[in-house]
Amino acid sequence: MANLLHADGLGSKGLSVVSFAESRGLSVGYVRKLCKDGKIFGARLHSRTRQWWIYPPAKLLCEPRKSRENTSNPMRSISLDAKQV
Repeated sequence: MANLLHADGLGSKGLSVVSFAESRGLSVGYVRKLCKDGKIFGARLHSRTRQWWIYPPAKLLCEPRKSRENTSNPMRSISLDAKQV
């Protein structure tokens, strides 16, 4: 019988920042920043290694930022069009 508290697949063990970033589709540096800023519930800084570990129930307390490919800057497209003319 599965434990409903850990339905996200983490089990009782923690995840490294790299594993958490890969599972959420985020960069490692961004996940480290979120841990430092307290935006990931369950993130703890290991006292000896000084590395972040994320324990269940791990939750993002904010929306991840949008990637640069998805955002469009209208001023950038105007400047690119001007260069082509």
